[in-house]
Amino acid sequence: MSGSGINNAILKQQNRGLILRLIITGKCSSRVDIAKETGLSKMAASNVISEFMEAGIIEETEKQQVSGKGRNPVMLAISERAPKLIGVHISRNRCGVSLCTLDLRIKKEEYFDVTQENHGELFEKIYGIIDSMIRDCKRKKEKVLGVGVGTLGPMNAINGVILNPPNFYGIHDVDVLGEMKKRYDIPVFVEQEYDCAAMTELYFGAGRDKQDFVFIGVSWGVGGGIVANGRLHRNKAGFTCEFGHTCIDFNGPVCNCGRRGCVEIYTSTQTIEKRLREATGENLSFREFCDKYKKRAPEKVDEIFTDMAIKTSYGITNMVNAAGNQNFIIGHDGYYIPDRYIKLCEEEVNKRIMFRDYRKVSLIKSEKQSEVLSSNCAVAVLDRIFSGTIEIA
Repeated sequence: MSGSGINNAILKQQNRGLILRLIITGKCSSRVDIAKETGLSKMAASNVISEFMEAGIIEETEKQQVSGKGRNPVMLAISERAPKLIGVHISRNRCGVSLCTLDLRIKKEEYFDVTQENHGELFEKIYGIIDSMIRDCKRKKEKVLGVGVGTLGPMNAINGVILNPPNFYGIHDVDVLGEMKKRYDIPVFVEQEYDCAAMTELYFGAGRDKQDFVFIGVSWGVGGGIVANGRLHRNKAGFTCEFGHTCIDFNGPVCNCGRRGCVEIYTSTQTIEKRLREATGENLSFREFCDKYKKRAPEKVDEIFTDMAIKTSYGITNMVNAAGNQNFIIGHDGYYIPDRYIKLCEEEVNKRIMFRDYRKVSLIKSEKQSEVLSSNCAVAVLDRIFSGTIEIA
């Protein structure tokens, strides 16, 4: 009997998480739509929604105008009184902390650069910002549900430990999860930054209609996050996808990780920006180069972008042949790469994969016109709410 009760409680919590996911991500906005999508009875769905309304999480908004007879359904949306989330982004050169809503709208944010001079104070600065945001919420009688941290890799996602990132001022083996759990009495979840980006795409971006895809983030480094069967792929060892450190030339130049010929050493924005500056004499950023040559590029610029596309295709081909991935979303600064080179990369992959006569790999751009934001890292908390792992009310 007790086992049955536990199972029923788990199922109820999962249903609550699913309903919240449908409302927060904008997939459903009425009781009727939610009942249809979840397979729950109208009464069961309505009871859960009523509980959320009583807790100040969901509110009714204007009625949707529909043709024909019958009552217009009442629209549902996240209430301004709903609990908030805190997102933390720890990157090589910049860190940020955001207070945001359940649909990741930023209410307050603070960023600071990470330098050789201040790296020793990195976590104290982060804690100070979080502390201030929690105090502000308490004064306003707002609840903070949890803290989601997205960090550079390599890291162990199960233990929440930053391992040994190259070029991170010697910072290594930091138990972020353990330290934050000691400090805060709310749930804390730590993920690799590219996994946070993948989850954000799954719930709010280009991955909303996909059950399986790989997010590839191109920036100072190159990384990946894998979604399989509609969930972020997490293995039992806790180690995350390091797409940028897969080898495409074992005789290639030495990477920051100590190995040779990694994808990252050929395709990071740092590498491409340097090559473009040397070729053109123009002191532009990677994004500025992409914008300037969005429609047409001189031969020397075209050669560099083409080489970037082809080298990236080698890494993607390896992933497809190894794991059978079919959908890829290119993001971070990869969002700015001119479309013709994304198309070229896709074509090159589909020439090389083992099953080219039977399937086609798709490469699309992220819908997010920026790098990982600290607010997006709060998706680590949101993901547990949606799965029913943590209770919202």
